[in-house]
Amino acid sequence: MSVTTMLRWDGRLQFRYGFYAVYAVVTVLFGLGLSGLPASVRTDTLVMVLFADPGFLGFYFVGALVLFEKNEGVLHALVSSPLSADEYLVSKTLSLSFIATLGALAITLFVHGTGFQPGWFLLGLGLTAGLFVLVGFSAVARFDSLNAYFLTAIVYIVPLSLPLLDHFAVVESPLFYLFPTQASLVLIGAAFEATPAWELAYAVGYLVVGIGVAYVLARRAFERHIVRETERKPTAEVERGSLLSGRSLGPVATLAVTDLRNWVRDPLLLYIGLSPFLLGLLARFGVAPIDAAVEFVDLAAYSPELLAAFLFTPAGTLGFAAGFFMLEDREQGVLRALRATPLTGRGYLAYRGAVFLGLAFVSTLVMVPLVDLGTLPLVPYLAIALVASLHTAVAGLLMASLAANTVEGVGVSKLLGFLIIAPVAAIALVTEPLQFLAGVLPPFWAAKATIAVLDGAALATVGGYLAVGVVVQVALIALLLRLFLRRAD
Repeated sequence: MSVTTMLRWDGRLQFRYGFYAVYAVVTVLFGLGLSGLPASVRTDTLVMVLFADPGFLGFYFVGALVLFEKNEGVLHALVSSPLSADEYLVSKTLSLSFIATLGALAITLFVHGTGFQPGWFLLGLGLTAGLFVLVGFSAVARFDSLNAYFLTAIVYIVPLSLPLLDHFAVVESPLFYLFPTQASLVLIGAAFEATPAWELAYAVGYLVVGIGVAYVLARRAFERHIVRETERKPTAEVERGSLLSGRSLGPVATLAVTDLRNWVRDPLLLYIGLSPFLLGLLARFGVAPIDAAVEFVDLAAYSPELLAAFLFTPAGTLGFAAGFFMLEDREQGVLRALRATPLTGRGYLAYRGAVFLGLAFVSTLVMVPLVDLGTLPLVPYLAIALVASLHTAVAGLLMASLAANTVEGVGVSKLLGFLIIAPVAAIALVTEPLQFLAGVLPPFWAAKATIAVLDGAALATVGGYLAVGVVVQVALIALLLRLFLRRAD
C-alpha cells in the first residue's frame, strides 16, 4: 500500500466523519469573530488562532482517528497488510495538516485579505500542524479510550501553549525559544510582519528538528503500542460497560452506581467535574495580573461579560461529558439493551438529564463568588443559574445527536466553545438591537440577563430575557431529543 493510496483512504474517512464540515463551520465562526476585533489587535489575535487551532485539530483529531481504528479492528488489518509504519504516519500527518492549513488559509483571506507572505504562511502552518499530529500520535498510541487520552493531552497541550504568554507580552523571556511552538509563532508571524533573518533560520531549523524528533517518537510508539499489541490481540474487542450488571438494584440505581464508579475511577471525569472550578480560580487570581500586563484591552471594563462567560463553564464541560457518555453507550449497544428493561431509552435520557442538569445548577451557583468579578442578588442569581444549566442538555444532545460515534463527537465538540463565546462576544462588541441576532445561540439570553442585572436593569427586563432563554433551549432540546432517539433506533 502506497502513501498515495493511504492518503486517499484517510481523506475519504475524514470527510465521512465530518472533519471538513466541522472545520468549515469553525472557519466561518473564527472569521466573523476576528473581523469584529479592533484593527490594533486583529493581527496578533489572528496569529494566535492560526497557531492554536491547527495544532489542536491535529492533536485531538489524530487521537480520535487512531482510537477508532484500534477499537474497530482497522489497525489490525492495516498492520497485517503491506502498509508500513512510515506510510501510515506520513498519511495521517499530511491529511490532517492539509485540513488545518486549508482552514487557516480561509480564515486569513477572510480577515486579513491577501496582504501576507504565502511562503512563510504555508511553511509555518504546515510544520506546526505536522508537529502537533505527530506529538498527538505519540500520546494516543498507548491508550484504548478517549477519556484516558484527553486527560493525558493536558500534559502536552499546556507546555506547548506557553509561548503564547510571550506572544501577548504577558511574560517575556528568552527561555520561550526552547519551546518548538515558539518557532511556530515566529514563522506564522513572519507572514504578516518583517522578521529578522536569524529568527527565521531558528524557526525553520527548530521546527524541522522538532518534527524529526516527534516522528521518531511516533514511529516507536506505533511499533511498541500498536504493532505488538495487535499481534497479541488479533481482533478488536469492545469492552462492554457494566451498566446492566446488578439489575437487582433496579435500572435507575444501577445507572447511578455505575456512573459513580466511572466518575471515581476515571481521572478524566474527575478533571471534567473539577475543571469549571479550576477555571474559576484562574479567573479569580489571573484576570487582574493579565489586565495589568496587556495594553491592548481593558479587561476590567468587560468584567460583566467575563462573569457571564464563566457562568457557562459548568454547563459546557458537563454537557461535553454527558455527550460522550451517550455516544459511548450508543456505540456499545447499551441503549439498545435498555429497551428490554423497565427504564427504556427515554428513561435513560431522563436520568442523564436530571443528574447532569442538577450538577450544572449547583456548580453554576458556586461560580459567581469563586471568580469574584461581580455580585448578583440571590433571586435573579438562582433564576439565571437554572436557565444557564439548561445548556448542559443542549451541549450534550448536540454532540450525541449530530455525531454518529466518538470520532465525530470530537469534531462536533469543537463547536461547543463557540456556543458560549459567540453570544458573550456579541453582547460585548455589538450594539443593540443588532446583538439580538445572537439570540439564536441558546446561552445568549442567560448571559444577557446576567449583564443586565449587573447593569441595574429592571427585574421585568431580566425576567423577559430568561423567559426567552427557557423557550429557546427547551425547543432546541426537544428537537435534539427526537434526532438522538431516531439515530439510536
